[in-house]
Order: sequence, then structure tokens, then C-alpha cells
Amino acid sequence: MPNLKTVKAAFTLIELLVVIAIIAILIGLLLPAVQKVREAASRANCQNNLKQMGLAVHNFHDSYTEIPYSRVDTGWTWATLILPYLEEKALFEQWSLTKTGANDYYNAPASVRTKPVKVYFCPSRRTASGGDTASTKGDENQMTPTGPNNPGACGDYAASTGDPSGYIDYTQSMLSTPGTPAGAIVANGAFIYMGGKLGFKHISDGLSQTIFIGEKHIPNSKFGITPDTSIFNGDHGAAARKAGVGALLAKGPTDLGANFGSYHSGVCQFVMGDGSVKALINSIDATNLGRLANREDGQVLTLPD
Repeated sequence: MPNLKTVKAAFTLIELLVVIAIIAILIGLLLPAVQKVREAASRANCQNNLKQMGLAVHNFHDSYTEIPYSRVDTGWTWATLILPYLEEKALFEQWSLTKTGANDYYNAPASVRTKPVKVYFCPSRRTASGGDTASTKGDENQMTPTGPNNPGACGDYAASTGDPSGYIDYTQSMLSTPGTPAGAIVANGAFIYMGGKLGFKHISDGLSQTIFIGEKHIPNSKFGITPDTSIFNGDHGAAARKAGVGALLAKGPTDLGANFGSYHSGVCQFVMGDGSVKALINSIDATNLGRLANREDGQVLTLPD
């Protein structure tokens, strides 16, 4: 019999294209699932950040029988005060805080001001190892507003100073400060300006019904500039927010303004006074949002189940 040559099997071009198309379809189906899992993990990490901050506030209260104050002009913020309770005692001690807070932020070494703290960053937005963790504009001393900028570490969270009916974060003794609008009333949130000395006993609406700290909205075009200035700078409002009528939750990364808001789909997360973390839908009505921000309005929430 004549020798027959062995014919090797091979893919035709059409078969190869079909295989590539099938692989592309499978990848297309798998990618959203991977992204969903990744976002779920980021949201859980963000929730853990808030729980750690809530616990730090409780530990601070145990030590001083008061809630950390929101800030002090040209000085520091609540985010500086709770550092020892977030395993950042060494960083806290480098701030060398004075009783008045006068220029303490601006006098601090740049290495201290710009030190990123991991727990202050939401992984859905950025990480402490990213390149957008320090401010590049907006941290100018209010006494010399034309500059220079004094960069400091940013953060993705803010303390609640109440609903917009209260003026900034002012206490009663500050309402006569020059420049305060006529008819201004005391801030009604859990965090108020240095000297307010609020304790848990002053949260008459109940700790579980009062927002303490939440995700701070940062438009995706504003990283490192106002309103994304340093979370440690008490001279500006980067570390505090209001919520309620006139200060709704941001709907997404492209929204402008300086309210609470997140990069999580459809929700914004908050740690309440009792340490629990709640995810509020972005479409929550202004009235109920304000009632959660106000520590003492005595109003009943009408949130849907």
C-alpha cells in the first residue's frame, strides 16, 4: 500500500474568529460582575472606616466627656483630635497643639500636614497611596487669602454640624462675631466649634438618630482644590458639612457643591452617634435628612421601610 501522509488538524480563520468572539463575549459578561464585587468590597471598607471613626469619637468622649469639636480657626479639626484613637498617636503628637490653635495648622511642618491617614480615604474614590491625597489649592491662611497655599492631607469624610438653619458650626457665644449674619442661630449638629463642649447627653434626639460623620462630596473635577482642602485645616470647611433643606446629598461624582455625598452607587454612608453605619439613599428627602443632622429638633423621622 502507498504511504499516506498524515494531515495535521488546524483551525480555519473563521473558527479562530469565532473563538475570539466567544472569549470577548465571556469577558464582557464577566467584567461587570468583577466590578460589582470590587465596589462591594470598597463599600465595605468605607463602612469600616466610618465605624473606626465612630469608635474613635466614643473613645475621645470617654476620655474628655465631650464630643470632639468641629474645628478652630487657623488651627486643627476633629480629624486631628481623634488621631490617637485611630492608632495614629505618633502623628498626633507631631502637631504640638496649643490651647488657642492660633496658626497651628500653618506652623506645622509640611511632612505633618500632608501625612495621609488611610482611614480618611474611601477606596471607591481614592486611596492613601494615591497621587491626589494632598491639597494643591485652597489651604491659604484666612489672614493672607492670596497665598501661599499650605498643602495638607485631604480626606473623604466630614463631621456633621447640623442642618442649614444653624450658622456654620457656631456656638451661642460666637453669634456676635463680626460678619455673622443678623438672625443667625446656633449650629445644631453633633459637632460645633471649639468651646462648645457638647456631650452625648446633649444629643437629645438620640445617638442612633443623629448623624456624626459621613462621606463628603467631592466633584471629580475638584480633587485637591476647594472643596477638597485639607481635612486637618480648621481655617476652612473641608472637614465639616451640613445636611437637610438646601443641602441635599450629591447624586453622583459630577455634581457640584459642598454637601455630603459618595462615589457609591445610589447611597451615601454615615456613622451615627451610637457607632452604627447607615447607608442613606441619595434621593432621601431634605426634611428627613435635616432631622438626622439636627441633634435636638425632637422631630419624628418618616423614612420608608
